[in-house]
Amino acid sequence: MQKTGYHDVLSNRCMQSDKVPATCKLMSRLIYLIAIVTGILLLPMSHATENDEAIKGLREMIFNLDPNEIGITQDKLNHPVWGMVMETGFENGSFTLVTLADGTTSLYFSTGGGTIGAGEHENVRKAVGHYLTGAQYFYKNASKVEETPRPVEGEVIFYFLTFEGKSAYSAPEEKLGNGKDELSNLFYAAHGVISEIREIEQK
Repeated sequence: MQKTGYHDVLSNRCMQSDKVPATCKLMSRLIYLIAIVTGILLLPMSHATENDEAIKGLREMIFNLDPNEIGITQDKLNHPVWGMVMETGFENGSFTLVTLADGTTSLYFSTGGGTIGAGEHENVRKAVGHYLTGAQYFYKNASKVEETPRPVEGEVIFYFLTFEGKSAYSAPEEKLGNGKDELSNLFYAAHGVISEIREIEQK
């Protein structure tokens, strides 16, 4: 499979489909910010501040997104959760998996780099569907929040984006991975999405 650049992904999504303009704007902003993060990897370490600001911009954009603006309405979805943000902390940063009900799927790292447009692939869409279906059940275990801090090392935070606001649930990665947490199955489903993203990257 030929690898597709960020701008090619945007072109395919917006020029060859019936996606609403707002969705294309969202994709464009994601492309711009992730391109900044990826580019910073080629710059000296003194540019760490720019990298951090780019990641901050990505997170703020997702957490402040109005689902109605990209065509995700409660009448059409008929479920409370319209998107998920799962973040996992490691020694020098964190990685973020974003999945929305319109198929938008992205994976990016606070240390630089990222993947968007993965939802264009059927295998990823199926994995995302399974993940978001589980989210409709597990969101009841989360608590409503206003702040969205990044995870510390070894911590996983699930942010549930619902029509009534944001909810969050955090747990140690080790506990989730070993099946010892009540959201372990949702954790596995999220990593199922990541595995499918990795698969298309390797083709």
